[in-house]
Amino acid sequence: MPAPSHTATSMSAKRLRIFKQLNLIPYLQQRKILSFGTLPLNGECYHHSDEAPWIVFIPGIGTYSELYCEMLCKLSQQGFNTLSIDLPGHGYSGGPRGAYQLDTLVTQFGEVFDYIEQNYSGAITLFGCSIGSRISLELAEHDARIKALMCHTLLLNEVPPDMFHDMGWQALSMSRWMMPGMTVDFRTFIDIDNILEHNPMGEFARHDTRIVWNYPIATLDSLYSAPSQILEKPLGIPAAIIVGERDDVLPPAYIRRLIEQSAQPFDLFEVSNAAHMLPFDQVDITVETVSRWLKEALKQG
Repeated sequence: MPAPSHTATSMSAKRLRIFKQLNLIPYLQQRKILSFGTLPLNGECYHHSDEAPWIVFIPGIGTYSELYCEMLCKLSQQGFNTLSIDLPGHGYSGGPRGAYQLDTLVTQFGEVFDYIEQNYSGAITLFGCSIGSRISLELAEHDARIKALMCHTLLLNEVPPDMFHDMGWQALSMSRWMMPGMTVDFRTFIDIDNILEHNPMGEFARHDTRIVWNYPIATLDSLYSAPSQILEKPLGIPAAIIVGERDDVLPPAYIRRLIEQSAQPFDLFEVSNAAHMLPFDQVDITVETVSRWLKEALKQG
């Protein structure tokens, strides 16, 4: 594996100052940087023990592993090895900015699971954040090594939240073939200012050059148009969804409707008085809920 390209001590002075202000340096100092494949994919690992189960975490749209360090570190302290992966073209991973396809991620993450399987004995679970949940579901549908799935919200092409989402997804598919080189700023369909309003990382995020704001049409179409298997058949593993009670990106009412239409059973956790940014705004309750559920889910296996 290539040598680490970033650590808490190798940050620029400005970045280091911001992370110190956010009190994140103690968490970052506990990570180990890993690299997967030829791209390569950047991985950030918080090791608990060689025998502990694994949580492979997939960040939400635009973001990358380093930003989730507090949650990842605290999950590790609950008895897990946590490994967060920057998606291709995100954070410290290689590849054109924001460019990936849902189906090729199965192969790329297969190399991550190979590494865990070849070097450790703990079971592998997935935890996806927002759009990372849709990616996690895709991986769980295609890789039998996954023993449990936790989703922070979930979105399915077959269950659009409303008519406007459905029309937007159809427009993405048309645009992909008519204007394949076009990019879209995802802030045009997600109210980032509202989401980040009370988030201490908000101002930093707006100016963070490692966050992806503009996505190729092909990436978005791959995410929002891909069919899922769970409406027809269950995964065969435990699965759960955690959502904020006041989430206005993917509200609890939508999540409940998705669960009702799914052949896959989901446990549902609604966090009181919480909005969309659970991994940042509600770290401790997210860690407690996710770790407790995953421990119980692994007992079932």
